[in-house]
Amino acid sequence: MASTTDTERPSHALSGERRVNEWQVGAVGLLIAVAAFLFSLFGSYGGDVTGVLTVGDEWTGIQRHAEQELGQEIHTREGLGHDGAFFFLQALDPLYLEPEDHAAEIFRPVYRAQRMAYPMLAGAGGLTPAPWLPWTMVLTNILAFGLGTAGTARLSRRMGGSPWWGLAFALNVGVLFELDISGAGVLAFAAAIWGTVALEEEEPRRAIPWFVLAVLAREVMFLYLAGVLLLRWWRTGKLPLALGFWPALVAGLWAVYIRLRLDPGDGVQEFGIPLKGFIGAIPSWTDRPVDLVIVIALIVVMGGLFVRSIRTPTFIGWGALGFVLLAVLLSRQVWWRFFDITRATAPVVTAYILVAFAAAPQHDEHEPADGPAPEVASG
Repeated sequence: MASTTDTERPSHALSGERRVNEWQVGAVGLLIAVAAFLFSLFGSYGGDVTGVLTVGDEWTGIQRHAEQELGQEIHTREGLGHDGAFFFLQALDPLYLEPEDHAAEIFRPVYRAQRMAYPMLAGAGGLTPAPWLPWTMVLTNILAFGLGTAGTARLSRRMGGSPWWGLAFALNVGVLFELDISGAGVLAFAAAIWGTVALEEEEPRRAIPWFVLAVLAREVMFLYLAGVLLLRWWRTGKLPLALGFWPALVAGLWAVYIRLRLDPGDGVQEFGIPLKGFIGAIPSWTDRPVDLVIVIALIVVMGGLFVRSIRTPTFIGWGALGFVLLAVLLSRQVWWRFFDITRATAPVVTAYILVAFAAAPQHDEHEPADGPAPEVASG
């Protein structure tokens, strides 16, 4: 399928490009991220930046360890904390050179260690002084937020829409929640977006490092990559081996390394029998109408994404379909609150907006079904 050219794009998209480019939209996304951080800093953390570590007051071991490393008391949240606490511990020693120290406080250390890109960047490979880490964690995610917004704007333009649809990344509630808890989802999705841009621009080699970064930030991005690979094969008739090989190789080597450094412990607990988690969570939504409304809306969006991705195949649409499959397998603890399920399936919302509103109608230019069989290629 040929990519959309400037002459094929709707006039509104062209006029939008004259007014604004993707980096300007990315700057708006950056400002949204800064505003969200400042809102949390002064609204929830009382001006204490250690609140970004999202340590829960029930995690007394992590709290003591963090306070020892930072040399001060930290701001804690009620109950259980969130991912930022574990990423802080990982950033102290992202290569696990002393696994008996910081990693000893991490719940399910191997599972969390697989997500190494965000703490590696925030911790500069372990060189960032501990007192700086709350700030570098925030900075890393804010920059990733702006980068993801700019990439989505560029992708929208390539698909025939206005660059302003790039705000589908910045205003995605799941991405905003990831920013709030200092999670790795912002970086993972931003990297996947830029990998997608490279493919839309017919530069698959340039896409490889972006997808390596995406899967190292969040291993579930392999689902996104799988959808992208399938569409690439369908469009070109060639299986893009290199595009799948290098992310799998790098993530696999890292998986071997961390299992040599850490006690495996408990594995993944977020997946289960299809739809069991969803059905089990239904009774809990009756007492929380906000959760019920958002979950219903998310299900509608998933269905809409599936239909539109079949009618108008795009890399972001097919990539995000992997998260629809993921949603079917997620456990009750993920479906229980909209806070968690919107983070777990964040690419679905952004993809739906682009496919529904930015994608120009495309026509199938493939050979008929009885044409040549797909070839296998390295790129």
